[in-house]
Amino acid sequence: MPAFFRDTPRAIARVLVAVAFAATGACAATRNRSPAQAAPAAAFRGTIALDVDLTDMRRRIVAVRERMPVQHAGRTVLFYPQWDAASHAPSISAHRLAGLAVSADGVALTWRRDPARVHAFEIDVPAGAKELEARFQYLAPLGHEASATVFDGFIGLSWNRVLVYPDGWPARQIPVQATITLPEGMSAATTLQGGREGSAVRFAPVSLDRLIDSPVFASRHVQTRAIAGGAAPVRAQWIAVDAASVERAAEFDRPLRAVVDEVGALFGPSPFAHYDFLFGLDDRLPGPGGIEHADSGEVFLPTDFLAHRDAAVPWIDVIPHEFIHAWNGLWRVPADMATATPNEPATGTLLWLYEGQTEFWSRIVAARAGLRSVQQTLDALALDAAVVHSRAGRRWKSLADSSNDPLIQSGRADWRDWQRREDYYVEGVLFWLDIDARLRRCSDGAKGLDDFAAAFFSAANREHGERYRSYTERDVVATLGGLCAADWSAILHRKLDAHDDEGVLDGLAAHGWRLVFRDTPSAYFRLAEAADGVRDLTWSIGLTITPSGQVKSVAWNGAAFAAGIVPGARVKTIDGAPFTPEALDQAIASRMRLRMGITFDGGEFAADIDARTGHRYPHLERIPGAPETLSALLARRSGDADLASR
Repeated sequence: MPAFFRDTPRAIARVLVAVAFAATGACAATRNRSPAQAAPAAAFRGTIALDVDLTDMRRRIVAVRERMPVQHAGRTVLFYPQWDAASHAPSISAHRLAGLAVSADGVALTWRRDPARVHAFEIDVPAGAKELEARFQYLAPLGHEASATVFDGFIGLSWNRVLVYPDGWPARQIPVQATITLPEGMSAATTLQGGREGSAVRFAPVSLDRLIDSPVFASRHVQTRAIAGGAAPVRAQWIAVDAASVERAAEFDRPLRAVVDEVGALFGPSPFAHYDFLFGLDDRLPGPGGIEHADSGEVFLPTDFLAHRDAAVPWIDVIPHEFIHAWNGLWRVPADMATATPNEPATGTLLWLYEGQTEFWSRIVAARAGLRSVQQTLDALALDAAVVHSRAGRRWKSLADSSNDPLIQSGRADWRDWQRREDYYVEGVLFWLDIDARLRRCSDGAKGLDDFAAAFFSAANREHGERYRSYTERDVVATLGGLCAADWSAILHRKLDAHDDEGVLDGLAAHGWRLVFRDTPSAYFRLAEAADGVRDLTWSIGLTITPSGQVKSVAWNGAAFAAGIVPGARVKTIDGAPFTPEALDQAIASRMRLRMGITFDGGEFAADIDARTGHRYPHLERIPGAPETLSALLARRSGDADLASR
């Protein structure tokens, strides 16, 4: 899932409808088998029956009944999932599991929580017992919170919130037959196969790992559109509370088909048998944003997205981002993320490839597919470059260390550019732009990052039953070396381990462009401001501010920081006059010092800010005499170049 705005933590979106863990299935080839894929001593016997009742929407109480065939008598451990692969962290809390009752053949059993592993419940199964039953409730948050999974008329079901499973088997070896009961008038959208039986939807049995990687949306209006056919068909399912929100879905068929075509041209044969875009159109969802899955992608969009697509330009690449993850992240999986169950710890040492290169390709594919124009893409890269170049936290925290952020940080970062929250997204764009330029230089233009993507992520040689293939940094280096001989390990680590700004914009320069600042913003920049609900004055006085005067972010060591302004403060006056965004713009344009009247934490104070730099907005500018290769990188690779949306 991408960082859809540079200051919006992706974790917010993950809490709503979490991705199932990415390590789905076993590699048939012995050379790709990781310890997480080792088979247990005996196969799991029978199928778990999981019934989830979603009808209590007012109280947002999800009732769960689960029947599990007994595998053996004696001590048995039931796990409630803890690790959420999309957040790359143990972000699922057990505190919303309530009312747990376990029985064997109808006889109540006593359970004991492991105090060292609070997601583990121990029971003693009596000899001769045939079936265990677990009943509990998942208590979705009340109110329209970011972590809510149940709204009035809209449901986002993450299976890893509503099940327990027995210890001792990889999730790929535990079959589950799931059924959901929906409120009257609601329909389900998912990549799972199933059939409606009154108010219930009964799904075909799948492995536990496949189930928790296959979320379900439900609402009053679901429109399904066929996007691509062939051996691996692709659909779009549009889900909304109001019919008006989905009535123009057909207008997005062609841009979406262009995304599918461009990603296919880039990565090669699909690793999935079929794929579903799950578009949730609801302003209460924590987006725009998305969550990746092997056979589907959740994308959270504004209610009026289809009617106002121009406003989506700053974050529209979330759509190709989640689709690209089917190859990068779900088919090719970092070895340290390839865990066998959602309760085994993982690390994210290769997130600079998993997320960083996915974010890079989302920028490129958005241009190739016509979701953005070339000029809009250049303006997006200018904003990326400005953010990366001004990231003060690089002085103490490397990009490699930022890959640990999912395990370090939860919630928002108050001092974003000093704390460096998940910078492998935005810095990954510039990182891989540089690698593309290096490949082009060392191969005299014969190779680029497209060639790496085709060689590394293609599922052309996927063996029967092989759900994913793990990789290490050594595999990344070897693939780069196979395209062009160089000390790629040293090149990568000079960038990953750096503590200064040297080299972060090398990729732009190598493609013939440089970052500059002007006193007027691009049209794209204004759209990005509107999408984030702020005036972005990061590169002038060092803050972003809402139309009502609330300071949303403050640049570390910028002019606002030096004046003592903090995120969350509210600006009441500008040079003694009532605050308005226009008054602030005019004061900055005067290139003088300005005085803000501030309220914060119950107090009031005046802040004198140095505004002598005037307005500064990022743009890209051609380097005179330098070869220009970004145009070639952004050019369409597949079929029809006449896109109405371009």
